[in-house]
Amino acid sequence: MSNGKLGGLALEARSDREAKRWIYRYRQGEKVVEYQLGSFPQMKLGEARQAHRDAFELVRQGIDPRKQRKAIKAANQAAWTMGEAFTRWIVFYATAPARGGQPPTERTVLKQKGRWRLHLEKRLGGAYVRDMNRRLLIEVLEEIASSAREEARQCLTLLRQLLDYCEDREQIYDNPAAGLKPAKVKARPGKPRERHLKLPELKELWEVLGESRNTEGLASTAMLSVTVANAIRLLILTGARRAEVAAMRWDEITKDTWHIHASRTKSAREHTVHLSHQALAILEEQKKLTTSDFVFASSRDVEKPIHYDSITTAIARLQGRARKVPDTEAPLNHLEHFTVHDLRRSVATLWTETFLADPLLVEAMLAHVPPRLVGTYNKGKRYKMQVDVWERWGEMIAGFGEVGAASNLVELSRHRT
Repeated sequence: MSNGKLGGLALEARSDREAKRWIYRYRQGEKVVEYQLGSFPQMKLGEARQAHRDAFELVRQGIDPRKQRKAIKAANQAAWTMGEAFTRWIVFYATAPARGGQPPTERTVLKQKGRWRLHLEKRLGGAYVRDMNRRLLIEVLEEIASSAREEARQCLTLLRQLLDYCEDREQIYDNPAAGLKPAKVKARPGKPRERHLKLPELKELWEVLGESRNTEGLASTAMLSVTVANAIRLLILTGARRAEVAAMRWDEITKDTWHIHASRTKSAREHTVHLSHQALAILEEQKKLTTSDFVFASSRDVEKPIHYDSITTAIARLQGRARKVPDTEAPLNHLEHFTVHDLRRSVATLWTETFLADPLLVEAMLAHVPPRLVGTYNKGKRYKMQVDVWERWGEMIAGFGEVGAASNLVELSRHRT
């Protein structure tokens, strides 16, 4: 069977074999070599002719098609899929130093795993790393950005780091995500949230948290448990992050001090929080509710803490925003929408406005990484100032249940600035 002027293409049928096969016979030195192109009828005539042309061109260049096929097979076996690459990279990522010379926290690693599983694995997991290109990444990231712009931005960062790792290990020649900006995939972050609760709004939330609870553990409104309500209260009293509060352990507490290990903070730096009298009262109540190692133990499994999303869900329920159809009867439905993180911003704002606390002092109380130019020589004195703010804040919160709480604000500011 001829293939134009190339020659050597044949369809072989043998009595000892049921299947037929396409072969290409060519000369290599003094020997005639047979090279199998594929099986018939799986490989059609047109496909066989194209495979013949490719093999003929290799022979013309002095390349043995059989060795070429072995080399390609070996390269394919050594090539990573994106799924395999992510599995390798996440192990590397979890132990590689990040900001401050420390590896990322366990929570950050879990977030990256969840991001990959939720947004990227289905589209990219089975594809080879070497086949990644800028057009494909933009397409995938734009699809994510259509419903979650911030997640698209985070996915871009993940892909940039993942493909850098692959480039260093010669799985791809150039990183197609390098230089790709969030704006190119419609993932430019929106305007930063500025919502913070005024003191009367915070007072209303505090009172609702108290009214929703009962001694049986479940809220009378079925919106949140005593444990979750207490976790939100401690969050308000300390300004700590929801994940730090949710997973708080008894062995982290020494008298009136809460030591949060670096592995549990976003900045990967150990953080110390003073517990006011009001915060300690919440812990005393929790001691009566659980024998777990965790202060805020899960009602389903006391060996685990409540999930930090329980706090988010509780805040949404109190506003009637936990479901698609708003609950206009929810106790805080009339307030402008706020999130758990808005509470942290609210606390920081009120510390600054009410007590005239130095913004850098407040940043330290929130466990934000300090500017490089800020000296570290006066930590002892600054912590005493932080303790004073936490105590005064606790007294103000305690005043929410008293007549004339608003006037207490003026008195505290007047006597303790």
